[in-house]
Amino acid sequence: MMLIRLAWKNIWRNRTRSLVVIIATSLGLWAGIFASAFVKGMMEQKINTVIEKELSHFQIHNPKFKDEYLPEFLIRNDQEILADLKSRPEVRGTVSRVISMGMISSPKNAGSIRINGIIPEDEKLVTSLDSRVVEGSYFEEDRKNQILISQKTADHLKVRLKSKVVITLQDVHREISAGAFRIAGIYASDNPMFDEMNAYVLQDDLRRLLDIEEGTHEIAVLLKEHDMAEPMATEYSKKYPDLLVEPWLDLSSGMRYMVEAFDTYVYFIVGIILLALILSIINTMLMAILERTREIGMLMAIGMNKLRLFVLILTETVFLSLIGGPVGLLIAWLTVQYFGKRGIDLVGAAYGEMGFGNVVYPFLEFESYIGVTVMVMIMAVLAAIYPAWKALRLRPVEALRTD
Repeated sequence: MMLIRLAWKNIWRNRTRSLVVIIATSLGLWAGIFASAFVKGMMEQKINTVIEKELSHFQIHNPKFKDEYLPEFLIRNDQEILADLKSRPEVRGTVSRVISMGMISSPKNAGSIRINGIIPEDEKLVTSLDSRVVEGSYFEEDRKNQILISQKTADHLKVRLKSKVVITLQDVHREISAGAFRIAGIYASDNPMFDEMNAYVLQDDLRRLLDIEEGTHEIAVLLKEHDMAEPMATEYSKKYPDLLVEPWLDLSSGMRYMVEAFDTYVYFIVGIILLALILSIINTMLMAILERTREIGMLMAIGMNKLRLFVLILTETVFLSLIGGPVGLLIAWLTVQYFGKRGIDLVGAAYGEMGFGNVVYPFLEFESYIGVTVMVMIMAVLAAIYPAWKALRLRPVEALRTD
C-alpha cells in the first residue's frame, strides 16, 4: 500500500513529464485502434462489394468453360442445381448466366467485353445491378436486344443512352455471330476495372446469338452469411464432382492473398505505433530516474530493496497507462463511431482504380478494441522495465553524492 501511495505521488511531482506519457499512451492507443478500424472498414467494404455486387458467395461452372470461355462448355443440369439451391434456407438468391467473351463496337471505337446474358429479376436478388444504373433504365419490358453498359465503356466507345452498339462473338458452333444492341441503361459501381470488362444483355437475346437453347455457363449464389461460403462451396463440389464450384476467395484473382495481406498490414501498422510509444515512455521514464537519482539513492540507503524499487517504478508506469489508456480508448471509440457513420472520402487517392470504394467507413469489433488496448497497456509496462533496471544499477553512495 505504501508503494502505491508513493508511486501515485511521484507521477504528479512533475506534471509535464507525466502528461507526456499520458498523452503518448492515449495517442498510441487511438492511432492503433483507428488504423485497425480504417483498414478493417476498407477491407470489409471491398469484400462486400466483391460478394454482393460482383461475384456472389460462390459460383458453379463447367470445369472447361473458364479456360477459354468457349460457349459449348455448359452446365447441362442447371435447372436441377437451381432448384436444389433455392430450397436451401442459407441461400438469399441465386442466378444463372449465359456468358460470352466478344467485341463491342460503335462507329467511333471498339473493345473487348464480357457479355453477361441475365434474367433481370433474378439478377436483382444477387448483385443489385438495377441499383447501380445511373442513366436510363434497367431493361425495358418487351424489347429485344437491349444492353446495359458501364459508364467507362460508354466513355471509351463515345456513345450515350439509346445509341446502338454491335456485339461480335463466337457461337456454340464456333462460327462468328453478331448483333446490334441499343443501350437501355448505363451503370457505374465502386470498381472501375470490373465495370470496364462487363456488359449485360437479356439472356434470351444472348442465347439466340450463341445458338444455345438449354443449359447455362454460370450459376452464382448469394448466401445470408459470409462464413457459409467455403463450407457450402465444398459441399456442392462433392455433390456435383463433375462441375467446378469456387468460393469468392478463389474467384477473384488475388483476393485471398489480399485479405491475408491486409491482416498483416494492420499488425505492421500497430507494431510501428507501439514501437514509437515504447521509445517515448522509455525516454520519459529515463529522464524521471535521472532527475531522481539522489532520491532513489536515499531510498536504497534506508533499506528499500531492489525488488520494491523495481515495483515502485513499474507501478508509476501502470498508473500513467491506466490514465492514458481509457482516455485513448474513449477518443478512439468516438472517432470510429463518427467516421463510421459519415465515412472518410478518399476521392483523388486512386483507391477506386484498385476496386475499393471512394468512401471508407471505419469499424471495429468490440474484441478488437480490447485486444489493441491490452497490447498498448502491456507495451507501456514493458517500456518501464529498462528504466527500472537502470535504477537498480545505481549504487546508494554514488547516488547520494549526485547533485
